[in-house]
Amino acid sequence: MKKTTKGAIAAGAAALLLTGGAGTMAAWNASTGTSGAATVTAGSLSISEAPGTGVWKLGTAAFDPATQKIVPGDVVTYSATYNYTLVGTNLKATLKPSLSGLTGTANALQAQLTVANANGADEVVTASGTRTITTSITFDPKDGTFDNSAQGQSVTLSGGAVTLEQKLS
Repeated sequence: MKKTTKGAIAAGAAALLLTGGAGTMAAWNASTGTSGAATVTAGSLSISEAPGTGVWKLGTAAFDPATQKIVPGDVVTYSATYNYTLVGTNLKATLKPSLSGLTGTANALQAQLTVANANGADEVVTASGTRTITTSITFDPKDGTFDNSAQGQSVTLSGGAVTLEQKLS
């Protein structure tokens, strides 16, 4: 028999032995179930404005959005009490004001309104409770230049919102 034939036979036998051994090791296994309660329930968060607590102001004076008009540079604030609930271990959330729900035909006016918490920072909460949140709505163009495009337009400010958003860190 030639050396190359003997080598091929030896390599084939080695491959069979290795394959057989590997298959045998994978055939053995064992498992067990978990003990105790195995049900997991997700937490939740919710927010609602306490009825009758909202107050509009222009500067320090009362403001009625239905009858009064704003001009560039005005800062209108809305202050209300919000009840919020956080259910879940390690759950944190941020209270953020938003103008995303405004309605009306006033795209130019809406584009020149900005909103923020009046204290300058979003509030982080870690437990259920009640907070009075004051949002500040400013009539100020984002690019710093005023034009006449927003004159006479109107926006329904009641579409603004305070959102309770989970904070992941």
